[in-house]
Amino acid sequence: YTSYVGDGSQTVQNSLPEGYKPANYTIGAIDLDYYRNQTPMSKDMDKEDAAEIGAQAIWRVFDENLEGQVVEVGYQQATDSQPRSTWYAEVLINGERSYYFSVDSVTGELFSVGRWDRTLEVNVSVAFDPALDKNPQEFVTLAKELAEKHNIVHGAVKSVEYNGQGYSNNDPTISMDITGENGEIALMTLSRYDKELLGISYSASYKPYLEHHEKYLKELQEKVKELEKSAPPVGGNEVPILKSIDMD
Repeated sequence: YTSYVGDGSQTVQNSLPEGYKPANYTIGAIDLDYYRNQTPMSKDMDKEDAAEIGAQAIWRVFDENLEGQVVEVGYQQATDSQPRSTWYAEVLINGERSYYFSVDSVTGELFSVGRWDRTLEVNVSVAFDPALDKNPQEFVTLAKELAEKHNIVHGAVKSVEYNGQGYSNNDPTISMDITGENGEIALMTLSRYDKELLGISYSASYKPYLEHHEKYLKELQEKVKELEKSAPPVGGNEVPILKSIDMD
């Protein structure tokens, strides 16, 4: 571990949020084999600068100062769904994993920020809510307010669309797609229990994921059509043969 006073790079210094006070936090490494086997390249920013970008994001979104806390950082190479390499971090508040964030390892652009999986101290149903599925307007309105407050799509919000429901530990969640007038699209996740903001995936990471997913589905549909064309006709006494689809 190394101790780091968050003065950050010149870019970070020039974009300090109003009222933000740099914190003295400790930077460590995520203790997983995957991250131990990753090596940043010469073009990548130092993990200290990435940690400071994340510290500012957590303060800006969740009003949490990281003074005296621990930021564990790991390097992630580019993937098909995220074509830009990443610094990913998990933040320990008083020893408990409480937040996470990720940034572009070269430019420092914020990819995501959020709370670590919460465990509620009350018993709450995490089941799918049909009534909410039919009318999610209360959360749509809240998501738009938060998107504008935190400038999630870096400009005016064009639309907010209900994405779906889920849960994390015993915390029921709901997600919204936030689309900006500028074409950016972000994903926001809220708690169905207390309406707390749980996480944001910014356009820089969410849009490539959506494009990759759409491409995958299109390729899958094309392979299904090819199999249907090549399959022998099925007679009255014949049984169709199931074939596996290799997407590699």
